[in-house]
Amino acid sequence: MSNPWMIGEVAPYQAGKLNAVVKDVLDVEGLPTTCGSRLVASGALPAMRDAVAVARLRATGVFIRGKANLVEFAFGVHGVNPWFGTPSNPCSPDLIPGGSSSGSAVAVALGEAEVGVGTDTGGSIRIPAACCGVLGLKPTYGLIDETGCAALAPSLDTVGVLARTIADLERGFVGIGGVLEGPTPTWIAQVHCGVPSFDAVVSDVLAAIDMSVRTIPVLELGHLWEDGNTVLLWEAYRQLRPYLSQAHRLDPRGLARLRGAAHVSEADYRQVCQRREEQRERWFRGLGMGEGVVALPTLARPVPSRWPLDVSGVNQLTLPFNYLGFPALTLPIHIGADGLQGRGSAGSVPFALQLVAVDHRESQLFGVARRIYERFHGVE
Repeated sequence: MSNPWMIGEVAPYQAGKLNAVVKDVLDVEGLPTTCGSRLVASGALPAMRDAVAVARLRATGVFIRGKANLVEFAFGVHGVNPWFGTPSNPCSPDLIPGGSSSGSAVAVALGEAEVGVGTDTGGSIRIPAACCGVLGLKPTYGLIDETGCAALAPSLDTVGVLARTIADLERGFVGIGGVLEGPTPTWIAQVHCGVPSFDAVVSDVLAAIDMSVRTIPVLELGHLWEDGNTVLLWEAYRQLRPYLSQAHRLDPRGLARLRGAAHVSEADYRQVCQRREEQRERWFRGLGMGEGVVALPTLARPVPSRWPLDVSGVNQLTLPFNYLGFPALTLPIHIGADGLQGRGSAGSVPFALQLVAVDHRESQLFGVARRIYERFHGVE
């Protein structure tokens, strides 16, 4: 396939305009929504109207080039799609592009679009952004209207954006319905991931920017990941189980995960949902009720190779913030040892830093990201 980052026809790039591609779980008028699945594609009709987020973006003058590729049903972090081709990681083709919004990330990294519209349920914007060396934003849960978007895990799903520059990421976020207003953060703190070399890079970044650095109470990510994974699997199984009647037509990777999800009990699901507000309150207090921002790696391991494929732990640091519903932004920084974030035969991946704030503090994330880029890139 000549353009494995896309699904179906793609319109020519429009110079002088902000170009965008849309993950193929969101409706685009006149195009079928396939969810990256040959089973869905076989009966999909052209959408009658744009998804609300797409319509809002188009109304700002953004040109929609077409539909971006993804992991089937957005149910996976690897970025591989056996039906429409796997988007090639621009950093090195033997590394995974990351998923599930793999096509959106690759299109942006290649300059095929300034903005990629994606969805993030457990890291599906931030992970491919980190793998491909671009920026990605998961907004506050519920902020962006999801009408016209296929659901995976409804209490975690969030529509967001990817871009190569902070300015384009901001334009994309505002275009889909985001709001950039609110107080300036007064401090930043680090959450350690437990990988010394990765935590050291985050410490170096915080020491180099002009912000007050605080120590906050220990905020455990492991339990948040476990609870978030329970929610994701239980809800995704209920969305996708009708397709099990034609299991032979599904991606074997996703099928195996879906069958495993059948064993998550409703009692466990209800329990972790009840715990969620308590955990959110704890993090709100840890972040000074909106005064501060935390920084941590986006990935707690190097970007995995495509062969053999092992993506264990890839969403360890992203899924917790879907569970909490907080906004999170990932940005690439050329800092630390070359190849620390991943090295393939054709090159290495820049370190991916993740910034997290409390609900509706996306403006804080953009402000801190600019400070970091001014220090390490010299430009936005």
